[in-house]
Amino acid sequence: IVFATQLGDCVNDGDTAAYEWANADSAFSLLEGYVTPATPNGMPYGITVGNHDQTPIGTPRSVGDEGATTLLYNQTFGVSRFQGRTYYGGHYGSNNDNHFELFSASGMDFINVALEYDATSSPERTAVLDWADGLLKTYGSRRAIVTSHHLLNPNASFGNQGQATYDALKDNPNLFLMLCGH
Repeated sequence: IVFATQLGDCVNDGDTAAYEWANADSAFSLLEGYVTPATPNGMPYGITVGNHDQTPIGTPRSVGDEGATTLLYNQTFGVSRFQGRTYYGGHYGSNNDNHFELFSASGMDFINVALEYDATSSPERTAVLDWADGLLKTYGSRRAIVTSHHLLNPNASFGNQGQATYDALKDNPNLFLMLCGH
């Protein structure tokens, strides 16, 4: 295993249950403790923000003042936790709600772009998708994976976020995999 990704809903109760974040912290610390010559920063991994990682649950951040917060997500899995790790590529904006990782396996290079749960079509969502598109173009020689919490509906059709994500990124020939949870 050279990389692990989590698809959102790290916790159930967003910013209202610190003990859930403590449990998640303990679990992911196990990956960080897996240090070998090939993994000097522990097992490379990424965590996607799901609707249960936000407060109030399921309210996209981009709604504005009424939008969701991800305070405990960013206290637990924020930029400071990943900055300096060789696989961490960076983040969008001022927090780690949208971020990317770089890793290699079997002679192939990959980029994983993690997009927070946000089913809106707001200007902020458009800016995030523009950022992701720019990453896939900048790292065009890497095989691209996009992870988000909600891309598909139960009937396997695209949800609003999934359709917008696909439409924004489908012209990148390196994009070969989109993963979601929910």
